[in-house]
Amino acid sequence: MKIAEKLVMYAAFAMAASLGGCMNKKIVEDKTPFSANIVRLGDTAVAEVDGTAIYLSDIEHAALAQGLIKPGDTLTPADPLYQRILDELIDQRLLALEAIRRSFDQNDETRRRLAVSRERILSDTVIEQLMAEKVTDEAARRIYDEQQAMGGNGKQIRARQIVTASEEEALEFKKLVENGGDFAALAKEFSIDHSTADLGGDLGYFSKGSLSEKITKVAFNTEKGEVSPPFLIGEKWYILQIVSVRQIPRPKFEDVKPKIVNFMTNDEIDKLLKSLRNDSTIILKVGANQPPTETKPDAP
Repeated sequence: MKIAEKLVMYAAFAMAASLGGCMNKKIVEDKTPFSANIVRLGDTAVAEVDGTAIYLSDIEHAALAQGLIKPGDTLTPADPLYQRILDELIDQRLLALEAIRRSFDQNDETRRRLAVSRERILSDTVIEQLMAEKVTDEAARRIYDEQQAMGGNGKQIRARQIVTASEEEALEFKKLVENGGDFAALAKEFSIDHSTADLGGDLGYFSKGSLSEKITKVAFNTEKGEVSPPFLIGEKWYILQIVSVRQIPRPKFEDVKPKIVNFMTNDEIDKLLKSLRNDSTIILKVGANQPPTETKPDAP
């Protein structure tokens, strides 16, 4: 699983870890063979399997990791999901205990895999801490505000077009509209651009650069309600009527926040890894000792 794909899971574990953190509750010391000497604050043992305990936080951690609940959500025995996850954990515990009885935990392959898992978990905790320190709501909001400020006061224009084979026809239609003719009706009947004729020549809202350079240039230099002079594109003549003008709609913070958070997280991870590589001695035993390819996170 790639680092970026695990970000939501890291956040879920970090949030779930705080569920039992009430200092005025009894401290329980977990002595199962899988988590010996782990102190659990206010946690509740919900099942026992061959003398080993399964705790409420284990169920909630598993549900979070599977994306079945959100950070901060709790489960109770009345919830069908609670029993389903508990059954999964009981089966997992039974299999793990059987592995110990068969001494599978003592062979080299198992030890290697456990060491790899330990290394991965330790690296995950660094990322969790990095997210907690750097990827905050305040930081995300600051990036959002900066992006909005950089966007300026852009405009979008909604226009209709009539496309003809000659300049004379285009001028005639322009005069008809200026004398009270219905631009949309004329476009529907006479425009030779079949893709927009049925729509009354409606081009919808567009920004600068979203259509051909000539169309946008004429549109943005024509006032609302007016009809442009005829202009040539290729072998066809065009006139535009400006229907309305509006400010470019800005996305809400809540809608773009996930993208901003993803960008910030990848950016912080890249910076941390670059710093760690610069401060560490890395020697490649096989192949050329070349620096890693730098990848810049996509801007939100």
